[in-house]
Amino acid sequence: MESSLMKRRTLLVRLFMSFLTIIVLLSGFNLVVFSYFQRIIQQELISTSHNALRHASAGYQAHWERLRTVLFQAYYEPSLVAFNKQLLPEEKADANYWLVVDIVKRLRESAANPIYYLDNLMVLYRSNSFMADKQGSASSVTLDALPAFHPPYTSAYWQEQFAVTGGSYRLHPAQNYPLDSFESRTRPLLPFTFQLPGSNYMIIAMIDMERLTASLLGDAPFLIESADGQPLYRSSSSLGISDWPTLEQGESARLAGDWYFFTYTDPNDGLRYATAVPYAAIAAQVSKLRTVQTSVLLLSFILALGLSYWFSRRLHLPVQQILASLQQSVSPSHRVRTTIREFDTISRHIGRLTEEREQMTGELRSHEALLTQYSYLAKLKSLHTGITDWRDFVDAEGPFLVVLYQMQSRHKEALSKAIKRRIKDRAESALSGCGRQLHTFQIENNQLISIVFTRRPEDRADIQLRLAALKDELDQDRQLYLVSVAVSALFETGSALSAAYSQVSAMLRQALPRDETQIMTSLDQIPALFVFSGEQEQQLLEHIQSGHERLCLETIHRMLNAMERRHATLLQVRLFAEHVASRLAVTLEQQQVAPDNLRRLTDCSEDLHSCLTMDEFRAALDSLVTTFGLIRQSHKKPKDDVIDYVLQTIERGYGDDISLDQIAERLQLSSAYLSVYVKEKTGRNFIDHLNRIRIRKAKELLVTSELSIQSIGEHIGYRNVTSFIRMFKKLTGETPGEFRKCHA
Repeated sequence: MESSLMKRRTLLVRLFMSFLTIIVLLSGFNLVVFSYFQRIIQQELISTSHNALRHASAGYQAHWERLRTVLFQAYYEPSLVAFNKQLLPEEKADANYWLVVDIVKRLRESAANPIYYLDNLMVLYRSNSFMADKQGSASSVTLDALPAFHPPYTSAYWQEQFAVTGGSYRLHPAQNYPLDSFESRTRPLLPFTFQLPGSNYMIIAMIDMERLTASLLGDAPFLIESADGQPLYRSSSSLGISDWPTLEQGESARLAGDWYFFTYTDPNDGLRYATAVPYAAIAAQVSKLRTVQTSVLLLSFILALGLSYWFSRRLHLPVQQILASLQQSVSPSHRVRTTIREFDTISRHIGRLTEEREQMTGELRSHEALLTQYSYLAKLKSLHTGITDWRDFVDAEGPFLVVLYQMQSRHKEALSKAIKRRIKDRAESALSGCGRQLHTFQIENNQLISIVFTRRPEDRADIQLRLAALKDELDQDRQLYLVSVAVSALFETGSALSAAYSQVSAMLRQALPRDETQIMTSLDQIPALFVFSGEQEQQLLEHIQSGHERLCLETIHRMLNAMERRHATLLQVRLFAEHVASRLAVTLEQQQVAPDNLRRLTDCSEDLHSCLTMDEFRAALDSLVTTFGLIRQSHKKPKDDVIDYVLQTIERGYGDDISLDQIAERLQLSSAYLSVYVKEKTGRNFIDHLNRIRIRKAKELLVTSELSIQSIGEHIGYRNVTSFIRMFKKLTGETPGEFRKCHA
């Protein structure tokens, strides 16, 4: 009992039972559908036969209408009417029998029209039993010898019809007329007459019912009855049916014996049309359908049963082998191999799960620390990380290129979030639809990056055209900000993202001091760094120390003009301006000006950070030198050799392990006295002077060299990189890495 229960719980039995349940459900569904469609098909066959009868009756009704028109037109044919007037008087000697030629011609034309299905068209005059048809004319003596006057429709019958009242148009029962005088062959013709009451003549149309019925209904058994129940026509195929049932009012079809009878009564003229379809034909169609359906169902059931068992065994066998290998602790090198890819993959990876668990745990810990650090950095920088976009980017594959945007404010205030968002939206809109995918992120407070996955190399030219249009949009707001754009080359895989970013960062260093959006598409040779020669440096220093503002400005302007002619970059011009500002600040510190005055010069130096054109740099340096002159004139004190020595020593030895004790020992002063003296004369402590000079040198190295942050810290005298980063952020408001990216 327990063994039987365990077998029922095996995967093989469960799979087979599942397949079997589905097969039984589908078979039951098919049986229901088959039964339903059998009834539907039988009803459709009956409905089709009834619709065919209605269509045929409509065709007959239309044909009667056409013939009424033909009979009416023939009745009032001028030649026929004129000849009738000549036959009415008692004396007929003056009758013009040449009119008969025209009458025969007109009758022949109408009878020959194939759409009327006419065998003959005749006019019969009562006064002297004169007849004309499509073949000619005949008198009363020869009428009954003609095929058209075959019994019962003899000349006497037609003479009696002149006295009948009750309608101008009449259908007479069809009769078999001989095709010739020998009566060897016959065909059914149905007479259709028209005459006016008291008229001397009538028009008789002999309708070929075989042709008409064949065109409207084919060879099906067919019957036409008049409104009073008189049979008018029976097709040859209906002669084998002895008893046509009379259907009740509202009944359109009935099964009687071996036939399905259908009837339709025309509401206009009361004619009753009937047809019959052998029930055996309908039953044969339904039986044939039932046989085919039953055979297909049985075959499908047997085939599905066999395939279900085969698939169940095939799916169960690899699982059984894998379970056996797990129970035996088979090593990965002896894993089970199957013909099913999924099972083969499971078997291949099961052996590695134990080894990979420790490795995955370590990676997860590392990733957790990395994500935590990234989250902290994002919060500190107030950046929009765009995690969803980054996930899409990581999943993307294929060639790509990078577009880097450097946003620079024209004023001291930083760009607002709204302006940055507007620039980002414009960049996304400009590149939208270019390539396969587009991802745009803010990676720094003043930098955006767009990564475009391309379809073909020609997409880079399309991107350049789109950026040219973007330039026109951005230049509309150039009073608020300027943007420098760099476009990388095409890279094949996402692993080259770092190289692409390095390339566009280097391109941004090529930006020139211009009042417009600049687009860099290639990495060109940057001119050498513009610095004063030793003689120029000494000359400028003498002008600064002597207070010759005009000569100082002339020297600065000459250098700026030379830089403009040689296409110096914006970064090179800014470094030069900051170098001049630092010289002015050092000179004032040596002259022991008040801290407030030093702060005035520092505030004026801040304008250099928002300068983006040569004219702005000229104006800022002019203002800086003018402010320097005013401060110097307002603070004329005798030269202090002690302060000069201290500041010059710091300027020369900022990279060494310099201390206040060393300088005090050289000056033969106590370190406590020298500290108070420097603070009193300059407004700053010794360590403040040292840190400011070190950070100024560090800013120059961050922009002009490729040294690491740790190497730069050691070069300027910080043996601990953490201390260097903390002091740099304290004096500049940003870390060395952020400063390098912003001024790259």
